[in-house]
Amino acid sequence: MSTKKEGAKRLLDTLDSKGKLQNRLRFAIAQGLLLSLLIGYFTDQWRFGLAALLFFGLLIQFSFERMKNSIDASRLQAITDLGWKDASLSDEEYRARLIKILDG
Repeated sequence: MSTKKEGAKRLLDTLDSKGKLQNRLRFAIAQGLLLSLLIGYFTDQWRFGLAALLFFGLLIQFSFERMKNSIDASRLQAITDLGWKDASLSDEEYRARLIKILDG
């Protein structure tokens, strides 16, 4: 069992991670696309590039889903640690409550 401040810090970190997730996804897609193009170019076979793109897309999708599930589980655990019953608030409302807890 954690304290309210630890739960608040965990929820704040979770909300920050949720915001960074889109940037990480864009970066991973760009890397996969670039690497697939290079594989296709250097092997002189477009099929290898396409296969690499499909493979990297699958890996990116799998890792994105795992990160998303981990962030959601962490958010729910932090809300439970704080003793809040309402889990349907917006991120801004959560941040306002968390600032009060962390400053108080």
